[in-house]
Amino acid sequence: MKKTDWQKLLKASADPSRAKQILDSLAITGNAQLKKLSAGSGRALFALLSGSQFLGEWLVANPASLSVLEPGRLKYPRRAQGFLREIESLLGPKLTAGDEAGALAELRRFKQCEMLRIAARDLARLGDVVEITRELSALADVCLSVVLKIKQQQIRQKCGRPFHRDAEGRWQPTPFCVIGLGKLGGAELNYSSDVDLVFVYGDEGDVFYTRPDAKETPRPGMSNHQFFCKLAEAFTAEVSRATGDGFLFRVDLRLRPDGEGGPMARSLESYENFYAEWGQTWERMMLIKARFVAGDESLASEFLEMIQPFRFPRSINRNILAEIAGIKDRIENEVVGGGELKRNVKLGCGGIREIEFIVQSLQVLHAGNSPFLQLPQTLPCLEKLAQYHLLSPDEAAQIGAAYRFLRNVEHRLQMENNLQTHTLPAEIPALLRLARLMDFPSPDQFEEALQMHTANVRSVYDKLFKSEVPSVPSGLPVTFEGAETEWQQLLAARSFRELDKAFFLLKEFAEGPGYVHVSARTTELARQLIPRFLALCPNQFQASSREPSVPHLTPTLTRAIKKADRDRKADATSRSKAGDDAAGPVFQYVNFPEKSSPEPQTGAARVVLSDPDRVLARLDSYISAYGSRSALFELWNNNPKLYELLLLLFDRSEFLAETSIHSPDLIDNLVLTGRFRQRKSAPMILKELRFGRSDADQFLWLRRYHEVERMRLGLRDIIGLVSFEQNLAELSALADACLQYACEAVQRKHKIKSPPFAIIGLGKLGGEEITYGSDLDLFFVADSKTRQLPMLQKIAVEIKALLSRRTEEGIAYQIDARLRPDGEKGLLVQPLDACESYYRERARLWEIQALSRARYVAGDSKTGMRFEKLASTLADFSA
Repeated sequence: MKKTDWQKLLKASADPSRAKQILDSLAITGNAQLKKLSAGSGRALFALLSGSQFLGEWLVANPASLSVLEPGRLKYPRRAQGFLREIESLLGPKLTAGDEAGALAELRRFKQCEMLRIAARDLARLGDVVEITRELSALADVCLSVVLKIKQQQIRQKCGRPFHRDAEGRWQPTPFCVIGLGKLGGAELNYSSDVDLVFVYGDEGDVFYTRPDAKETPRPGMSNHQFFCKLAEAFTAEVSRATGDGFLFRVDLRLRPDGEGGPMARSLESYENFYAEWGQTWERMMLIKARFVAGDESLASEFLEMIQPFRFPRSINRNILAEIAGIKDRIENEVVGGGELKRNVKLGCGGIREIEFIVQSLQVLHAGNSPFLQLPQTLPCLEKLAQYHLLSPDEAAQIGAAYRFLRNVEHRLQMENNLQTHTLPAEIPALLRLARLMDFPSPDQFEEALQMHTANVRSVYDKLFKSEVPSVPSGLPVTFEGAETEWQQLLAARSFRELDKAFFLLKEFAEGPGYVHVSARTTELARQLIPRFLALCPNQFQASSREPSVPHLTPTLTRAIKKADRDRKADATSRSKAGDDAAGPVFQYVNFPEKSSPEPQTGAARVVLSDPDRVLARLDSYISAYGSRSALFELWNNNPKLYELLLLLFDRSEFLAETSIHSPDLIDNLVLTGRFRQRKSAPMILKELRFGRSDADQFLWLRRYHEVERMRLGLRDIIGLVSFEQNLAELSALADACLQYACEAVQRKHKIKSPPFAIIGLGKLGGEEITYGSDLDLFFVADSKTRQLPMLQKIAVEIKALLSRRTEEGIAYQIDARLRPDGEKGLLVQPLDACESYYRERARLWEIQALSRARYVAGDSKTGMRFEKLASTLADFSA
């Protein structure tokens, strides 16, 4: 370029004095390279020199790096594949020669050159903030991947290779991966970001120098856990190590489970257990940006699939907004401080963190049911939030503009001296330079734009978080230890009889059994559930003004009891007006079984548990059977009607309570999917049963399906969705369908094309009045012309066994065939003409009377109809 061109560019730069000073130094060390620069490269150079003291000084020390400012290298952003190809060509010869230290030094130099190029593109306005952050993140991905390969190879040479046993007991190599979180995970890295990482390995096992086999297992050198923690330590040290060639990245591992006190690497199962039992709201938000960075991609996919229900729950209580707002308030008060709130573009009022809190909070609340919201990047997710009407188009546009503006400010602050800063400078010259780098002629205009953007963000933030009504204290005793008397008084006021046992179970409900530690979050969730339980218990106050017959009941506990009742009444009123429950299905309770009607009640009637002690004991058994206390309490707080329904079930039906404890996920599935509201006929049930025709274990399939349907009918019964008569009809339809399916299953087994006989129901089955514990009174009738009676007896026995044989899953029905002709002495399957002869010639009066309820249920319909006609004739005493 000509001298006049240099002068024009110098004058137009954001900081001419600095640019000239660095340019003079650069002319001494790299004059030849300067002369080769084009006008476009010159503009990028002056933008770079004005915007970054650190990079300018680095150029002076490394003038050969001026080649990265060639227009062809600045015009377009680079992707990870391009970075990787260049790195492999640079490092390949050194790695082949075993010079790993030299390869890592070359990697550091490459990273610094690319940071220089990206900064030049940024400051010269050749790429927007989305392009720049993606380039920075792709560069980090590739650097981390290369370091992992090198360190993994080194440690394997020293220690051996990790293996674990698969489900068949065979030894398999254990995979390892690095997961990126935070800005790295969201591909939104800035110039001086820490890289937030967690390390995952596949399974526990041992490390061997030679691969073990089924015949011989060599002596292991160390456990998989020790190996991968050692690998994680070596990897972290290398990535963050400062050398004469610079360093790669600062590594932050504090987002891992248990923070700085937790192990550096965990198995996939260990992560699953931690997040299920101990995961906090902030960890849900943090995991939204989790992304594969290096190592085994298949393992990373398993990890991301495993955390999916945790980070994007199908339903969650909006109370988390108050919790998130509390986190942000603590950041403002404890980390930033009042004097910096308006000058910190990340943590201050209306800053980047508030934008992230807005977006991620809405994702936690809604992305479980809206998969298109499951995005790790902020700006694309803002567009989707507007599309799904969770933010208005104007709000999304304003927040998006603020995010771009604030990220650009953040970049210019950090590239100045390569420091991790987010605070605006107080000095006028520095503020003027920042304003010019942001294309504002004066600091006042820059600060005016900054205030506009932060005010827009703060407005949406306050609308989302500050509008939440803070939860009113429950009035319960703050602790259990030392407050036994207060708790027992409260329990006595709620009609508990065994106060010591009830206190112990309630304490265990909140704090877990002694052999299991529970998180503070789990205890908090439990304490939110306790008032809902107490509100369902008989209140000693009742409607009168008399105080309960409990001595020394404190005013605090009195208020707690009354508040629980008010909350429940308000809850019922809200459901009645809305016609739905914000956290789950509507349950219109009625007192069972005295009150019944064919339709749900229009109001929420007062429900009182008949035996709170029994319900609490069953609740304890249910929690033990469920397994994950934290996940269960989260579910109940998100769907409080599900919790109340379970308490009601424990109170009203011992049979259904035991079933739910045996299969604790039954009720969740039925209620949350809305299946319990379905009214099914026998053909509908049979259609569903036939989906299991290919199941290898028909005994197991039939019993599990029957258990689910019986629970569904029990729920409909308990909460008053059906009348007494309708409940009997639906239970009878289930029995009919199961008998027909059993008949079909045995036919398929013996390859019989058409039903060989009819199944006739008597008693409650014939009268369609089956109850929960009813036997099925039936017998089998074959066509009069049949010649295969011996074979038919075996088939009938198999049908009976399919329904009534006891297995580890129990039975479906007890079958009683003693009402057949000649009772237990008669054949199980009898021809129609033999039946007619018996009833006309030898049957006793009660047997003829029993035919008044005879009904064809399953099997051969023609034979069944003929028997029904015969039974009608015989039982017609008026004829």
